[in-house]
Amino acid sequence: MRISTQAASQSALMDLMRAQRQLYESGQQVSTGLKAPDLKGYGNEVETILFARGALARSDNFVEASKRLASRLDVQDLALNEMSDAVQDLRLALTTNDGTFLMNDVQAAFSRFSAALNTQFNGSFIFSGTRTDAVPFTADTIAQVQGAADIADLFHNSSKSQTGRIEENTTVETGFLADELAADLMAIFARIADFNAGPDGPFDGTVTTVQQEFLSTEIGNVIAAFENISSAIGKNGSLQARLETAQQSNAQRSDYLKTMIAGMEEVDMAEAANRLTQAQMAMQVSALVFSDMSQVSLLPFLR
Repeated sequence: MRISTQAASQSALMDLMRAQRQLYESGQQVSTGLKAPDLKGYGNEVETILFARGALARSDNFVEASKRLASRLDVQDLALNEMSDAVQDLRLALTTNDGTFLMNDVQAAFSRFSAALNTQFNGSFIFSGTRTDAVPFTADTIAQVQGAADIADLFHNSSKSQTGRIEENTTVETGFLADELAADLMAIFARIADFNAGPDGPFDGTVTTVQQEFLSTEIGNVIAAFENISSAIGKNGSLQARLETAQQSNAQRSDYLKTMIAGMEEVDMAEAANRLTQAQMAMQVSALVFSDMSQVSLLPFLR
């Protein structure tokens, strides 16, 4: 009888410990929403979970990088459109029959264009290529352009454009270089200034026949410069559209991965709450049984 009672007590103790463990695990699931506290509790699904987590991390990194790139492309678009408007201002200035204020208008167009050319984003010059700390164009006035031994000396951008991840696994050129955008236009400004200072200048009052012929030629050159800027605007727009498509695709992939991971790691809260209730009841029963068995004595049988 002694051996039987001891065995029963041991069995009751084991049941109590098992009930405690189940109660703890059920409580953890309800409080955390997870099936297990660490990867060891997921068995054969560990490899899949790790793969999905890694893919989600890469996806999240791309999201952050794409947001920064999208902002830079937006600023770049604004700058390019400002350049386009400045070139339009120049073309309009050259169509006048009254040269009284022509050079003032030309200088205004120059100032507007050069300011856009030196646009910054987060402290970096967007048209400097990979030399983002270098001011891409250093002339402040047409006179400085006119006086330069070589207009190319006024540009300080690198020879390589900035790049960015336009898709998760695709890096392309996303920037434009100041000299490629503006060198021809700056030559136009210099020629206008030279002509104004030459024997057929200055522009003052009604333009002469010689002046009109010169301006007509330069208008053609300005139109070519305008088309160059327009081409850059189009390319930038294509990059923006491509990036937006990649962002949408990536968002869908991220949502899928999150759902996939949640399906493997997270518990059904209704089921978890039900298991917790059952575990609490089992714990109470096991505790009562163990308490009763602990109080069993052989004395009544020995009298």
